[in-house]
Amino acid sequence: MFFKRHLILLLLASLTVYGALVPTFATAEPKVLYAHFRHRPPEMIVDERNMTMSSPLKDIIEEAAEKIGYRIHWTISPFARSIHDLQVGKVDIVPRTIKTSERETFIRFLGPVSTQTRDILFLVKAGKESSIQVYEDLYKLSVGVKRQTVYFERFNDDTAINKMESIDDENMAKMFIKGRFDTMIILDRASIEYQLNSLGFHDFSYAQYRQINKIDNYFGMSRKSAHFAAFESLNSVLIEMVRSGRVKAIYDFYGLSAELE
Repeated sequence: MFFKRHLILLLLASLTVYGALVPTFATAEPKVLYAHFRHRPPEMIVDERNMTMSSPLKDIIEEAAEKIGYRIHWTISPFARSIHDLQVGKVDIVPRTIKTSERETFIRFLGPVSTQTRDILFLVKAGKESSIQVYEDLYKLSVGVKRQTVYFERFNDDTAINKMESIDDENMAKMFIKGRFDTMIILDRASIEYQLNSLGFHDFSYAQYRQINKIDNYFGMSRKSAHFAAFESLNSVLIEMVRSGRVKAIYDFYGLSAELE
């Protein structure tokens, strides 16, 4: 009886030691941040043949995350869904998320890693360039917009414009070709032209009116992220990568400029 009791106590002690060791071993593995990716040339490219992702922004956040003991798990997702998932905490990080006061209620912004100047354009059918010469001309037209996308303050807040939403550039292009709206507002020219050309449509141009806009390039991090405590450390690494020139070097590797014009 004594031997049996001694054996049971020994087994219990062994299990206690094992239980104490398991968390130690587990923490040696990199923690995971879940991130969304979308096709937004030239900075974010999805190769639809094999669904691979290529982007200086992807490399930047992966390098920064690795420095604080994390790895990134990527999922391809339309931006409207990404914004929703940031709001409810289903995704941790989304690149190229423009800062607004509304979004700051559920997102903290990592960076910026650059400030980019780009014209906001209005795409029209070829020959219709003069249909929009000033902002006020928009009131006479139907305007295609991408859901959850921030353009510029006056347009964003203007409820008098007839805006027709679409979930992404591919659907926007299809709607434009079918004549569902007169013009569409464009933040990323390369992306929409890629979609139009892929659909075999080339009968388009840009209106005379355009809005010059400066955009700070942030990564959005959900305030409901399970890893939100890592925000300050991750942000410090990103800011140092900007200061040291590492961000510029990554952009240079892709043949791009961090300060896009």
